[in-house]
Amino acid sequence: MALRISVVVATYNRARLLAGVLGALGSQKVPDSPSWEIVVVDNNSRDATAEVVSAFATTTAVPVRYVFEPRQGLSHARNRGIQVASGDIVAFLDDDVLPQSNWVTGVVAAIHRWQADGVGGRILPRWESPPPVWLARNQRLLRLLAIMDYEESGLLSLPLAREPQVWGANMAFRREVFEKVGTFDPRQGRIGEKLFKGEESDLIRRALELGLRIAYDATITVFHRIGPDRMRKAYFRRLTFDRGEGQAQVASVVGERRLLGAPLPAYRVAFLGFWKWTQLLLRRRPESFDQELRWLRSVGELTGFWKLRRG
Repeated sequence: MALRISVVVATYNRARLLAGVLGALGSQKVPDSPSWEIVVVDNNSRDATAEVVSAFATTTAVPVRYVFEPRQGLSHARNRGIQVASGDIVAFLDDDVLPQSNWVTGVVAAIHRWQADGVGGRILPRWESPPPVWLARNQRLLRLLAIMDYEESGLLSLPLAREPQVWGANMAFRREVFEKVGTFDPRQGRIGEKLFKGEESDLIRRALELGLRIAYDATITVFHRIGPDRMRKAYFRRLTFDRGEGQAQVASVVGERRLLGAPLPAYRVAFLGFWKWTQLLLRRRPESFDQELRWLRSVGELTGFWKLRRG
């Protein structure tokens, strides 16, 4: 337990939510603790983020560092956090989660327990208002909200399974991981209001390919605060479209025939997705919304290829 840990929180225009995660970190129970610090990376926020961090720093004995990262994007912000962090372990929390009171000690203990290079854990929902039934009962939509409620702990392996996985809202790595595999891909992950994804899975895949040990430990728990704005179908439509557009940024389509910059199979996927959706919609099937999201992701991917072609 002597390893020093840096907790990196990247944030963008979420001062209210940021105050919550900082308060939870300030309330950590760390008996016989390793020395640790909190690093807040402000990614071009226009709200009261700096003031929230400054006020919090006066209330806690834990060292708090505020860093401004002008390059827009969650991956840029996390990479800046890695750069300035002083810990042997670099842990990450999203700015909209609440870690359990033993989270810091739990992260260090899990790395020792699994002899791991990296660990992650549970991400449970903390609804700010009662969720609609169509959301609460749909596991696919819950995964889109980064909910990871998997009870069994274990080491990850390739190819990455649907569950368990280690996601950015709750993860930590030994510093040597970044020296061996590199940092987060700036093309992936949220960029401003664009809800791109995939930066954590990409880094973990690179680590596993080099034989590093990454563990999912169900004892490491955070609560993901979900407001009414993310309980609307319009949010999921935008989220899946953006994910498709972001995927096109890193897709490998070498040698495939293209039309307007997009590989020909992508058009077929979009057309068939639209056809299936309209059929389900006309029959008023409950799974029509899931199919609509699959179609929107394919349309987002086409849009991403078109944008790449335009430079």
